[in-house]
Amino acid sequence: MSVSTTIGQTPPTLPSRAPLYCDWLWHSVTVLCDGTVTCGCSDPFKTRNHGSLKSSSLREIFAGALIAKRREDLLAGHKCHKCALHDGAEGKDLTPSGPYPKKLMLEPTIKCNIRCINETCNIANDAAFHLRREDFLSWPLYTKLMDEAGPHLQELVFYNYGESFAHPKALDMLAYAKKVNPRIRVATSTNGILLARDGMAERIVEEGLIDAICFTIGGVDQETYVRYHKAGSFEKAMDGMRRMVEAKRRLSKSAPLVHWRYLLFNWNDSDECIAQALRLREEIGVDQFKFMLTASPIEGRSLRRAPGTPGYAAIRQWLAYQDDYSADPLQEAGLWSLEKSPRLGPFSWTGRTARVCMKPVDGQVNLRLARTTNPVAPPQAVTLRLPWQHEVAANVGAGKWGDNLISVPVEFHDEVQITLEVDQIFSPLRHTDSHDNRELGVMVCMDGVSAAPNPYRTADVSALKVKGLSRGSSRELF
Repeated sequence: MSVSTTIGQTPPTLPSRAPLYCDWLWHSVTVLCDGTVTCGCSDPFKTRNHGSLKSSSLREIFAGALIAKRREDLLAGHKCHKCALHDGAEGKDLTPSGPYPKKLMLEPTIKCNIRCINETCNIANDAAFHLRREDFLSWPLYTKLMDEAGPHLQELVFYNYGESFAHPKALDMLAYAKKVNPRIRVATSTNGILLARDGMAERIVEEGLIDAICFTIGGVDQETYVRYHKAGSFEKAMDGMRRMVEAKRRLSKSAPLVHWRYLLFNWNDSDECIAQALRLREEIGVDQFKFMLTASPIEGRSLRRAPGTPGYAAIRQWLAYQDDYSADPLQEAGLWSLEKSPRLGPFSWTGRTARVCMKPVDGQVNLRLARTTNPVAPPQAVTLRLPWQHEVAANVGAGKWGDNLISVPVEFHDEVQITLEVDQIFSPLRHTDSHDNRELGVMVCMDGVSAAPNPYRTADVSALKVKGLSRGSSRELF
């Protein structure tokens, strides 16, 4: 079945000049672990740097010219670079909070105790990339911030990049926030492993340090879990969540609300995995549970549970979506967005794997591939898997198209689906002067090539991005 890009509204690729609004600019700020003040939850490289708490107060920064200019640009219909957190301005409260924001997103640390396989985490945990001046928010800077702004805050979102509970004073930070402002609502997100340590969950519950907590655990056993949560322990992650629920029961407390976010991938989306996750949900007794459709890593997307499939309908009541998830036909096939080169023409980058379709001409297809010429990028080899149980090593040109002429058996003359497997990825962020943190395979010439359809889809769906349905995020925990 097809995927439509025109259902209900203008495709998001078209420029918008309608007034825009973003809650992160009008009523919220994000403070990184080195004291940098930015906005939103999708700026690991500090490209929207509004100032530093080391040299200015939060009040000065929130009322400053940089944030005011971003608001002005949004109202003029100009989107922030590489950010999709905006919304239409109609009906929104356009009077900024003041003198302090209502909500503070705080990043205690950029460091994490595990190595999840998404583009940003891969960089944040790489010693070669020092994304912050300091890896842990200092206690003096934190208490200075909370003394100034804490009494005025309604919400504290105690996470951003990194694992918040890897900060050695994480619980003391939460206690200090509640001391400064007992009415403040605190939400956090965690992989859960460090909360399996004795006394951690118990102190959180007994002292009322957190109002809502999201455990991100994508799997039902070590095998399905560790495919994404590299270096993690399924047993410890689940134990951390269990301890939190059990501490609430033992102490007769209603807080924190415990949410289990089960990330869906193509290796943990079987009927058996779904049934086991639901059994564990009941056994543990979490307050909320959602299967989350994800878009990263691109080669890990669940096709079986994507919109328009029977698998999607079967779990729809428990579904949530990663921000800006969509049933994009290119990404479902392992291809990044279509680009155009003056020299090479239309092309798409692959991820580690991709699936494409071609119509034979005179009994042949010619799949044209190219790789980057960057001298520090890893050498890449590509295997082509063909539907007649045959595989070949691909010819990949360096900065130019390499031809792969394939003779097609007569029974496949209508259309041929080819799977590409790339042994090593190329990261523009690692190998060039770029903030593009995608993990790229090789370029595919898209002349005469289309993305292979989702084999599970039985109904037409929209490819527009899903917004506001990421239940389990801080915005929807309260």
